[in-house]
Amino acid sequence: RRHRWGARRRARRASTRRAVADADARGTTTFDPASTLRHARVDVGAHGRGLFVTGTGSALVSVAIDALVCAPAAVGEGAEGRAATAIRETYREGWRRHFGVDVPECLIEFVISAPFAKDVRLAAMLAWAVKNAEAWRAYGAEVVPAAFDCGYLANEEELEMLQDAEIRVMAERSKAGYEATWNAAMEAFPDVKAALGTSSEDELRWCRSWVHTRAISGKLGDADCAFLAPTIDLANHRVESTAKYGVSADGKNFELTWNEDSIEGPTPVANTEVFISYGDRMNNALLMLHYGFIDDENRNERLPMEFIAPGARRVHGSRVADACKALDDAGDKAAALAGSNLLMVASRGPPPGVADAPAPPETDPEVIQALRQAVDSYLSACPTTLAEDEALLASAEAASLSPRALLAVRYRASRKRAAEAYLRFLSILK
Repeated sequence: RRHRWGARRRARRASTRRAVADADARGTTTFDPASTLRHARVDVGAHGRGLFVTGTGSALVSVAIDALVCAPAAVGEGAEGRAATAIRETYREGWRRHFGVDVPECLIEFVISAPFAKDVRLAAMLAWAVKNAEAWRAYGAEVVPAAFDCGYLANEEELEMLQDAEIRVMAERSKAGYEATWNAAMEAFPDVKAALGTSSEDELRWCRSWVHTRAISGKLGDADCAFLAPTIDLANHRVESTAKYGVSADGKNFELTWNEDSIEGPTPVANTEVFISYGDRMNNALLMLHYGFIDDENRNERLPMEFIAPGARRVHGSRVADACKALDDAGDKAAALAGSNLLMVASRGPPPGVADAPAPPETDPEVIQALRQAVDSYLSACPTTLAEDEALLASAEAASLSPRALLAVRYRASRKRAAEAYLRFLSILK
């Protein structure tokens, strides 16, 4: 994830140190990365702060599983089993041993069986942890961002800068949905709300954002669960991951290990960044909304359907493929990638190898013009041009933008860049 550092973090860090100094003696477990890293280090690279391998081994990070915040992915009839037993033991015994705290039973049962999304259940336990367990409080102050850049947290001005009504609606609905679900859970479980009574509304929202951006999946026995795993959560996203994660074979730790199927090779190479996939089908809109960043090389990006619908079954697939190959050979990979979107609706001819197959028909110029008009209409409706967006990003003014506003400009520029690449494809489509 892309992290920020600043005055807010330093202020919270000082406050946390005072709280720790005043705390009673507790367990000695810490989530300081120095204690959880194995053959990796924390550093800053092209994607911001992240994890990088040392090249000395495939075990990268290991954290005691009974020190984590954990919740079963599913609740309800038939959901309880080995996972529920293990989670109860984590909070009743593990947390007492690691942190010297006694977790309220109402919270334990809420996490295991409340009929709410796992993110809500995890957030409730996390909110209690950062107030009562020193290791969680310190990790939140020292490592976790003081504020999150997720698009669903955007204010009115930041939403306007997206220049995308559909994404704006998605952001507004996500924010409202998260708030409504949390409020419903607290109303249904007043004992849990009382247990979290020392947390302010801002602190609770921060915990929910922590969960939304950093929760990770794994299995306890054969049950799907969700975890908050300190240090492992520093790994940045890439669909082609370099690491894999999960519960260790002996069930004692949650581990991050090198992915032997990585495109970088079967063994870790020193200074290679550690990537995990936050979702193999995540496009930039979803990454921006829920995680607060975009991937400039995201293979899941697609053109708007209105850009390709006029060519449905009216453009031959081989014509599209030929144009994409020509662009790729010429070094214009962006235009080739944009043009490949048309393959999903293109007409098909005989399979390769069929004797005497007729040559594919040339594309009707009126169809190409209709495709161009769809793109031109989109670009002309945008309040700013790509050139203006790029000039803003390169200007001194960019430094004064909020992180979400800057992300909005980067996102809208990327969409316009893809549209212009598609126009270059259409210019050579036959």
